Parts: sequence; structure tokens; C-alpha cells
Amino acid sequence: MSDKVSIIIPVYNAEKYLAECIESAFNQTYPNIEIIAVDDGSTDSSKNILKKFQDKIKVILKENGGTASALNVGIKNMTGEWFKWLSADDLLYPNAVEELVKAAKKKSNPKNSILYSNFEMIDSLGNVIGKQIEPNYNDLDDFEFNVILLDHFVGNAITSLIHKSALDEYGLFDKNIGLLEDSELWLRYSLLHNCRLYLIPKILAQYRVHESQLTKTKILKSIETGAKLRKIVLEKLKPELREKYLVSLKKFKKSKPFSVRSRRVLRNVMVKYLPSSLSTKVLKIYLESKNN
Repeated sequence: MSDKVSIIIPVYNAEKYLAECIESAFNQTYPNIEIIAVDDGSTDSSKNILKKFQDKIKVILKENGGTASALNVGIKNMTGEWFKWLSADDLLYPNAVEELVKAAKKKSNPKNSILYSNFEMIDSLGNVIGKQIEPNYNDLDDFEFNVILLDHFVGNAITSLIHKSALDEYGLFDKNIGLLEDSELWLRYSLLHNCRLYLIPKILAQYRVHESQLTKTKILKSIETGAKLRKIVLEKLKPELREKYLVSLKKFKKSKPFSVRSRRVLRNVMVKYLPSSLSTKVLKIYLESKNN
């Protein structure tokens, strides 16, 4: 019998896309999966949609506490050996779980390996608007990769696969940060517990881009939270190692092409000073054209 994979779907007011998301989890070529949907206090018809699937999936209802708390409840109730995150507005390719498990089993230490893949971006109607082909850092040593991870987020959580033993030993998602739960876990696992992210260079998921994701408040909070997370994790390292990372991170930032650095500055300024309606539209256009 193949290892069981638990696909956990945190749900909050996802009525537009929820049924399609669950169907994509059902349609996996991998034979041994369980699907756990954790409704985080939805106020729309999400609960009614989940009821239609309750004979086939495990449905858990809870008070609203955020994505991290919903994921943690799902993890505590999972019976699989592998954890697979799937957001309620996104989709998995049929071969996603099969490809991730196959790659994970080739690693000498699966517990300390986080697998992730490339993905497509789709709009609210499901039209493909771009592809995210991730840079392949698999050949870098751990320190070099961690410097990149300190500079910017790598991967997309909906493409990831994590062994349950890592979650048991290194801790669950931090429900206190309110945003970037995946980024915090990546940094904590990589810098403090010698875990490593590995790219599967295949498109295995579809990430949906829609208006509710692109509010000015969310993007500003994301930028601020990212900086705080890096500082918190670095402060937990021994002083010598922390200083080594800071020096290397400074060099890495300077080595990036000017176009990359200027684009990030422009994004931050735009989000901070433009009216919400305008900055949201510009950001959506950028995301749609980024990888065309």
C-alpha cells in the first residue's frame, strides 16, 4: 500500500471556487489520499457546499481563526504520512500528488525535505493568465539557498508536500502572525531545523488570482510581515551564524540585476501611495503579464 497523503483545504467564504477545488483533489492519479476540509467560520454558502461532499471527505467546522489555525486543525486530524496544502480557490493537476510523492521518496531524508513545483496562474473564470516557472536552486548548498529564502519567498504552498513527522517535530503553522504562514514555516524549518526545499520542475497546480487577494491592505501587511519574519528567525540563530547570513544577504541583494531591485521598490511605493482601486488594478495587470 502506498503512503497515505492528506490533502487539507482551509475554507473561508470560498463558495465561488470550493466545489471545483475539491473535485481537483478527488481526481488525483495517486491512489491513497484523504481530503480534509476545515471551514474557518464561513458566512457564505461554503458550509452547504461541504455538506454535499461530506460522505466522501472529512469536514471540520470551527470558529474563525485564520488560515494557519485551520491548517493546524486539519493536520491534527489527518491520518496520512504526508501533508498536502490546497487552498479553496486553487486547483491541483491530476498527477500532482503522484509526482510529489515520487520525488519525495527519492530523498535520503524525506522528513527534512519540502517538495514544491511550478504552477499556472488562472483568473476568476479559470482562464490561464500566466505560468510561474520557478528558478531551480536544487544544486545550491543549504546556506546559499537559505540566503535566497531570506531575500524572497520561494515556491507556492499549494504545490508543496511535507512529511507529517516534520510537522510533529518542528512545529505547526504559526497562527499568531496572521499572514505568510507558509513563508514563516519555510524560514523556520530551513534555518533552524536544517530542512530544505526542492523544486519538482513540472507544472502541478493552478493558482487563482482574483480581486479579494489583491487589496492594498493585504499587500502592505504582507510586505511588513515578511520583514518581521526574517528578523525573528535570524534572531534565533547563534550570533556568528546570524552575522554570516546578514553579510551574505547584503551581498546577494547588491548582486541582483537593477531591474529586479527597482521593480520591487516600485511595487512597494505604488501600493503605499496610490489609491487602493488603482494600485489593485495595476498589481493585477502585473501578475497577469509577469510570466506571459
